Amino acid sequence: MTSKSTVDIQRNAYEQLYSKHQTTRREHQVDLVKSIQYLNEEVQTALREDKNTYEKAMEDYHQEFNIFKRIFTSAASEHQKQAVLPVKEIYHERKDLANKIVELLNETIAETNLIETRKYWNGSIAVVYNPLTGRAEWKQNWHGGIHGVFNPSTGIIEWQQEFHHGVYGVFNPKLNVVEWKNHFNGGIHGVYNPSTGIIEWKSSFHSGVGGVYNPLTGQVEWKTSLHGGVVGYFNSQTQQVEWLESTWHHGIALIHWDSNSKTYLTTASCGWFDNE
Repeated sequence: MTSKSTVDIQRNAYEQLYSKHQTTRREHQVDLVKSIQYLNEEVQTALREDKNTYEKAMEDYHQEFNIFKRIFTSAASEHQKQAVLPVKEIYHERKDLANKIVELLNETIAETNLIETRKYWNGSIAVVYNPLTGRAEWKQNWHGGIHGVFNPSTGIIEWQQEFHHGVYGVFNPKLNVVEWKNHFNGGIHGVYNPSTGIIEWKSSFHSGVGGVYNPLTGQVEWKTSLHGGVVGYFNSQTQQVEWLESTWHHGIALIHWDSNSKTYLTTASCGWFDNE
């Protein structure tokens, strides 16, 4: 079997696994990890062999044809075309494939974790879990806020973004609508409080805002972070609210598995923290 044919076979295997990754529910991503790891090891081994073959071809080429021959003779050009370029092409094809597989593996492993966070510099990032598809959607907005909410009444994800504004949406189960608010040059966050049946809001100038409902107290806990994002979640194991802050001028979004509701919950710190 030629190196070219193995690249094609491995690329086909990658495309099949990538398709499965895109269509498999987040809670079942763990089933794909071993197959992707096996393909990654196989491709990495072949890539090392391709690299050695390519380097050997280049070494032979330079030994047989000095710089004078490479410039003035057609034999050097023909040798390069026949013996060097084909193995170079295979090496770079496999290298590109290897990078894609590593990216797929990292993304799949991240989705198997109980908690996943992502940050975005000089803007906002938001994540929404779609319970119908079992997939999470991530979106970013440069120099402004962005947020998304799954509306169970319509079965679709609603998105809003604002330039130089924080923006946040919360589904109101009483009205069956998503309520939105924004805040100029700062952060804003809303949380539905099932104990009171209302949405509580908090905003802050040049600061990120995070809010989490604590089922033990029946209250919403709040936290702000100057010039950065902050998110929180109720940890069912420790029975307390845990907080995660981003670095300077970074938005942050979080998705986590909630063992009580048996689904994924999402939150984000969606704001604009400076006017420079």
